[in-house]
Amino acid sequence: MNVITFIIRVLKLLSMQIKYIFCALIVIFLVCSPAAASTKKIATGAPVFIGESDLDISSSIRDCKVIAWWPEGADMSGPAAKNITIKLVNEVILPVNHFNISPDLFRGHLGNWYCEDKKPTFVVLNVHEPEISIRVRDLDKDEDITGKAVPVTTNITYRIDTNLYKVLSYTDRTELTPADGFFTVTLTSPSGKDMKNIYTGSVGSPTTQILEFDSTPFMTSPTYYGRNLEAWNRLSRDTTGGYLYPTGTYTFTVVQDLNGMKNSYTSTESRNGRTTSSASVTFLPPESPAMQTTAVPSEPVTSVPETIIPTSTVTHVIVTVPATTIEEPPAKVTYSPLPPWAVVLGLLGAGILLARYRH
Repeated sequence: MNVITFIIRVLKLLSMQIKYIFCALIVIFLVCSPAAASTKKIATGAPVFIGESDLDISSSIRDCKVIAWWPEGADMSGPAAKNITIKLVNEVILPVNHFNISPDLFRGHLGNWYCEDKKPTFVVLNVHEPEISIRVRDLDKDEDITGKAVPVTTNITYRIDTNLYKVLSYTDRTELTPADGFFTVTLTSPSGKDMKNIYTGSVGSPTTQILEFDSTPFMTSPTYYGRNLEAWNRLSRDTTGGYLYPTGTYTFTVVQDLNGMKNSYTSTESRNGRTTSSASVTFLPPESPAMQTTAVPSEPVTSVPETIIPTSTVTHVIVTVPATTIEEPPAKVTYSPLPPWAVVLGLLGAGILLARYRH
């Protein structure tokens, strides 16, 4: 029966039978309260991780008193490389209801631990070193961009890889419920603010959604991608017109605390990659509108012609003068001398003519 429907029906009953209030409240509390410490109940041969504490391995170990470890591939007919006494005939050495996968006992001895004193031999526990890492993924190019600088419009998400997903198995952890996840992811802005929500658009836009950041993944496979982050719009603006998400470096951090595991890894170095991991990405400011640059085809280089300095232009004006008669000075008359006989004859003729006029 759906829990909400059940509660509604109980409340209706209360309205009719007030005397049953106390009993009904107890029932509601039992229904709504999640089972406590459900990842602590370990089945036979189930995976456990170094650093887990206060486990209940009573079902796993059954009536076994000594557990033993052999290297993989070793002859198990010979003596074990390491064994741990859980209980003696009349004495409990290590409490099976509050058992610790202590680094001092199990580190360096990973894999199957068997019941040594019972035949046939069976696997009691399967011990692992915890491994966890978080990376930033470019969804557009499907590539790892951890530690890189990318355009602010790049679609991203986080990716977790871990072997701790084996814990969230209803077969191996027999009292597991969907509320028993133990991973926490945070997203920190450049100013150090822990981001709880992501906006798909600007504040006030009718299409904008405010989505919850995926901070509590329930991992049942070795790889997990953060939900909703593909809808994260980092160009969203607030009511004043400013950007909701300043450019700069954003950091994803995953932390797991499976059954108090953080207390087993006390130094930062030992926790990194076991109980915590971080990854950052830097968003670059949006580019201003690109200047339209037109490529001008280059012209072949030719010899530069000599610079001709223009000289002053001389305009020749031809004046047409009307033709006029130009009188030349008279030519000088020259006479050739006459022979003497011609001179005598001339004088005689002149004398005769003169004599006639007188008569």
